[in-house]
Amino acid sequence: MQVALVTGAGRGIGQAIARRLAHEGAAVVVADIDPQAGAQTVGQLQAEGCQAAFIRTDVAVEAQVRAMIALAEKRFGGLDILVNNTGIAPGPYFPAAKPAHWSRTLSVNLRGTMLGIQFAIPAMRKRGGGVIVNIASMAGVGYRPYDAPEYAASKAAIIRLTSSLGHLKEQLGIRVNCICPGWVETAAVQQSLARMSAAERAAQPFPPPAILIQPDQIAEAVLLFARDETLAGRVMIWPDGQPWQIISPDAQTG
Repeated sequence: MQVALVTGAGRGIGQAIARRLAHEGAAVVVADIDPQAGAQTVGQLQAEGCQAAFIRTDVAVEAQVRAMIALAEKRFGGLDILVNNTGIAPGPYFPAAKPAHWSRTLSVNLRGTMLGIQFAIPAMRKRGGGVIVNIASMAGVGYRPYDAPEYAASKAAIIRLTSSLGHLKEQLGIRVNCICPGWVETAAVQQSLARMSAAERAAQPFPPPAILIQPDQIAEAVLLFARDETLAGRVMIWPDGQPWQIISPDAQTG
């Protein structure tokens, strides 16, 4: 039995990923900063006959990241799949925001991802290897202006971090890959769009398309990376209204 750990799995994309992995037969650790949402996800999975456990986790806190990895090993015997999904983008944004505010976004999005990878590696090595999937964003791709620069910068860093770790496949049997979706139809996104006028939507750096990416589609992409042993250090970009594509590691950004 494989063991998976998904951060930010209390709702939205993370919940969809946790559900998909659980229904594929994995035991799933649900990590989330919201205990009510995380426990609800676990309750649903257990009611459906899946193995799952919850741990409250702030991924920006080293001790809590260590604890979520330890729970996977203690409760289910190891760790095979880690999905670094947690991400935040609270306003106000840089440079108007105070340093303590925008630093939190960098700590959760980038440092949290790095901590997850670093502490997952020893656990995965005990199992002979593993899979890590980082959820980034199209906000981190390209050179257009973006309303939340710290969010865009953190996601761009995750993309480059992922591609930089391609060598772990040969060294440790651990494959690190990344998914960069555009607008995903979560409850939070629906609420955000509902507050926007038509003009405000059109003015977005990445205007939302008529049909948004579904969380279950992101979960399917995670499964692709979990299954395809040839993919390591690779980045999947998923522009709004277009099919996803996996970028060659030799691709140059123009």
